[in-house]
Amino acid sequence: MSDSMTDISIRLFGGVFVGDGAGHYPGLELMNLVFCTEDETLFPQTETVRVKRLSHDFARRLVWNAEEFAEHPDRGKVIPDPFAEEAIRHLLECLQLELKNIRQVPTWPRAHFLPYRKSLLHWDARPRGRGVRIERRYFRGGGALAYRVLRMDGDTDRLDRCRKGFAALFPDTEQNALDRVVKVLAKYAQADEDASVDQVEKRSETRSDDDLDELLREGTVNIVEHTELPSVVRVRALMTWIGFWTATVHHSRAARLLGDGKKSVLLCDCVGDHDHLRRASRRCLREIRELFTNHVAQVGGELTKKDKQSLERYFAQTASAVGLVNAYTGRRHFVLKLELKEALVLAGTSKGLQQPYEDFTHKWLYRRNRLVIGRRAAEESGLLESLDASIFEDNENEFARQLRSAGLLTQYSDSTRMVTTEGMA
Repeated sequence: MSDSMTDISIRLFGGVFVGDGAGHYPGLELMNLVFCTEDETLFPQTETVRVKRLSHDFARRLVWNAEEFAEHPDRGKVIPDPFAEEAIRHLLECLQLELKNIRQVPTWPRAHFLPYRKSLLHWDARPRGRGVRIERRYFRGGGALAYRVLRMDGDTDRLDRCRKGFAALFPDTEQNALDRVVKVLAKYAQADEDASVDQVEKRSETRSDDDLDELLREGTVNIVEHTELPSVVRVRALMTWIGFWTATVHHSRAARLLGDGKKSVLLCDCVGDHDHLRRASRRCLREIRELFTNHVAQVGGELTKKDKQSLERYFAQTASAVGLVNAYTGRRHFVLKLELKEALVLAGTSKGLQQPYEDFTHKWLYRRNRLVIGRRAAEESGLLESLDASIFEDNENEFARQLRSAGLLTQYSDSTRMVTTEGMA
């Protein structure tokens, strides 16, 4: 029997990286696995985990399928009048996880709430006949891999810090008004009666032959330990960081398996108006995409064309969603948008500490995250063979200016620049 797309993705990358599960969906999937497992201990180191899932389809229909919701048999039990319904709809609509790659209003199976509060967590679901089935459509396994890597951390001190940091995202405080509204709506949503083993998480694999599992663990712990920042800032950073990490796994492991390490670095254009830099960044993205095409062609076996394309497009779609690529379509190149800058600063900086800008850009962004911005990184990655060093000096200086404008960098003198999270508080 030939391998399926899922089998091949797990064998190559450790988890399931397919087009439908790209973007911020891995982050949402991870949060569900962390907080909706049967085990009371966060990140249990058991062989398998059992998950009890809630779809929140009732609330999602109310927001994103208003005409259909008007005929819902339970509508009259919850909504007292049209004015209350409209108010609740607008309230919940503000909590949507933004989908930047679609122009029209999504239907409820495509739309999800960002988990500002624990009560908003919900699993993937879709209509089936007259009912609703809780199943994987967009939560395909990227978050399951991240969850397994985090919970199987051999560093017990770091794992304990991770557990405490995630617990602090949703502290056990009295329910607020939003929680009470959502709790009522959840009573009429499809939900599991009993917990069940998550088979996708069970099949996901940790890896020790590169530094990517350690990268996820270190960055995630740093993010959740920034308790001086509001929980919504940490949650948003986690959504971006988890997506970014899966994209890094995708391209780095593909490059390593093909024996072409140079193509695992990403040239980011921070200047925005330098033609040579822009063209080089565009070429870098094109080579990464060709890398996946060649990779899938070698290992894809009897996969259909559709399945091959699904495996290939995960990286570009996720990179666009998290702010690593400038757009979903058209002439594209690598950038670092604000949401990704914030996530990378939080992931690379311990609570209460600053770090020199040069260390942040070279040791953290380049050596750990494969992002080329400055001259030293360009030299080490061989890019100075075709591009002038002054281009990267300008790029690095502009990136520093952007961090400073976002409150992520403090300049004490011409020679002392420190990356910090103080401006985010």
